[in-house]
Amino acid sequence: MSDGKVKIHGKEYKTVALRVNEFREAYGVDYGIETDLISNADLVVMKAVIKNTKGDVVASGYAEEVRGSSNINQTSALENCETSAIGRALAAFGLAGTEYASANEVSDAIIQQRTIAARKEVSDYFVKYNKMVDKHIEIIYKLKESIANEILDESVVLWNDIAQEDREFLIKLPPTKGGIFTTEEREVLKAKEFAGDAP
Repeated sequence: MSDGKVKIHGKEYKTVALRVNEFREAYGVDYGIETDLISNADLVVMKAVIKNTKGDVVASGYAEEVRGSSNINQTSALENCETSAIGRALAAFGLAGTEYASANEVSDAIIQQRTIAARKEVSDYFVKYNKMVDKHIEIIYKLKESIANEILDESVVLWNDIAQEDREFLIKLPPTKGGIFTTEEREVLKAKEFAGDAP
């Protein structure tokens, strides 16, 4: 990456920094890059323009970033968005290389796709967990009551009325992550008396 080019999925992309350097080497300070903040809300939108010596706009580019959508956008969505807008304006000006998108944009897009996929996976997990709780809610409340009253034999029978696969899923999620059982209840249910199916 020292030459300002990055290979992603077999394609070579220029970084915005390389595009800016090429622009300055070719045009010095005669041509200018200006940015304009269009929106600074949850959705950050920036516009960048390239102006010639007369002040005419000869190229432009827009970019948007969602605050908090990636690690960099947690703290620097505005700066990240401005970099992307400048990269797109320079690409429109003819400094794209073989790919219009910059390396910065492509890597950000890949990170965002992975973040969305991870969030969906977590969401799917909680939907499944909540359905499992609903399926066994009556037994779960009786079980909680028997554990609270320290009626161990009844607790074992109730716990084993739930299929083993369901038990493993229900006990896996700690209360700090939204699990139905308290830390104390989970400790009881993990005891060896609860491990096998009731006779």
